[in-house]
Amino acid sequence: MFDSLRKFIAYWYFRYTLVTELYMVEKWEESMIYVVAFAVFSLLTLFNSRIVLGYVSSYTNPDNTILMSNEYNT
Repeated sequence: MFDSLRKFIAYWYFRYTLVTELYMVEKWEESMIYVVAFAVFSLLTLFNSRIVLGYVSSYTNPDNTILMSNEYNT
């Protein structure tokens, strides 16, 4: 069972590398591409969660009663 699962994952990883053309680069280059992609994705997530959502929530709810914790809502 685990052998067939390993073959299945290996097959789809091989297809992924063919489609993204990552089979042409060396392993260290592939690792760097993944690190940069992860960093960009993380920064975009941080930007959207902190800046965009904070702006939208303050625009739609000026009192910020939803965002404040219960200890401040007395």
